[in-house]
Amino acid sequence: MTYRERREAKVARLREWASKREEKAAAVFKQGEQYHGDYAFNTQPGHIPERARLIAREDRAFESLRKAESMESRAAN
Repeated sequence: MTYRERREAKVARLREWASKREEKAAAVFKQGEQYHGDYAFNTQPGHIPERARLIAREDRAFESLRKAESMESRAAN
């Protein structure tokens, strides 16, 4: 396997990983859509475990999207 072939294989892997991360993040955002218009859920004072889990899931999804962007930029180079 030549150097060029190894580099092309790495680019393909990075793009595949990035697309998987983007798909998973999109699924998380779609799952949380039901709460976006719920004024009481979003503004009620105090700790609500479901709201905390939703926020944590979306934070992880945003971090995954940032990592996917990083992978795409590495693949583009």
